[in-house]
Amino acid sequence: MDKESTILQKLYNLSKAVEEGQSDVGIEIKELMEDPATSFNEMRYLEGLLLILGENPGELEDPPDVEEDPEEYWEEY
Repeated sequence: MDKESTILQKLYNLSKAVEEGQSDVGIEIKELMEDPATSFNEMRYLEGLLLILGENPGELEDPPDVEEDPEEYWEEY
């Protein structure tokens, strides 16, 4: 089994665990998020699973501060 198939299977299993409401799945998701081999897209998917669980996933990036300076948004992106 190649690496991509392994990752997809792991994400599928985590998704099923979230659907079934398993209690320790949040810990597994956070551990996988801390793995440096996890890609950006996988991190976003895992963040979504944490949101479904009602947990705070944190943020990979700081959002632009558009309240104080409208131009700052364009400077950051």
